[in-house]
Amino acid sequence: MRPISRFTAWATTLATAVGATVVIAGSPAAAAGGGYWSISCDSPNACIRLSGGRQGPGGPYWNMIGCGVHGISDYYDRGYAHGWAFDVHYADRRWDRVEFGTNRPLDPNNRVTSVDVLC
Repeated sequence: MRPISRFTAWATTLATAVGATVVIAGSPAAAAGGGYWSISCDSPNACIRLSGGRQGPGGPYWNMIGCGVHGISDYYDRGYAHGWAFDVHYADRRWDRVEFGTNRPLDPNNRVTSVDVLC
């Protein structure tokens, strides 16, 4: 009976740790500069929109607050620079710049790994 209860406790601990890792790694909310999901790109933020019509917890737009590098790990199809210009960095080491006051398409098939808001 003891080996089964030890196994159950070990499996529960492992499942909890893996689940927490997936939540943290999959959400840009873990970014150092902060940000939030919204139904729109709010001024004066730099924003990126999830690709494929997908939605985050509060909408399809990730609004980044503050300057500097924001860690991201997902697929996005459009960038909006309402406040500052920013660079979008992809998993294959390519990048796109979204200039101040503009919006532009992003590569929806390439995973975004970070966004550098240029202040």
